[in-house]
Amino acid sequence: MSIHQLIYLSKASRQLDSVDFLKLLKVARENNINLRVTGSLFYNGGWFLQVLEGDLPIIQDLYRKIENDDRHMQAKVLYLEPATSRTFSRWTMNMINLDEEHDSKYHVLRDLLDAAVRGSIIDGLSAPVKLLKVFSDDNLFGIR
Repeated sequence: MSIHQLIYLSKASRQLDSVDFLKLLKVARENNINLRVTGSLFYNGGWFLQVLEGDLPIIQDLYRKIENDDRHMQAKVLYLEPATSRTFSRWTMNMINLDEEHDSKYHVLRDLLDAAVRGSIIDGLSAPVKLLKVFSDDNLFGIR
């Protein structure tokens, strides 16, 4: 099985609260463990940016389900590439709600999401590539 990483951006179709996020996280973790999918979901200002890692047909199928999920609008794939390893290997799904969490990585991740929405470059990299680099380079935030 080859590992691929798919990163998409979508707009929330409605305001989500902490209960919605907990439900979403629980279902994603339960489903992803059986599919051998890892990743992380970032939310800020009504926008989702999610990394899915796993077998290509499986993550493409998951993305199609997300596109049809009524919580998402304007979904688009920003990055789909083979990977030599998983960036989020410890999580069947991690979630960071930047509207509520303001820890040491808040400003970097908020800027990444804003850049993804605008389609702009950060430090010479696209937002998806910068996101993967942030979580893989030198264990920047102590996350692994």
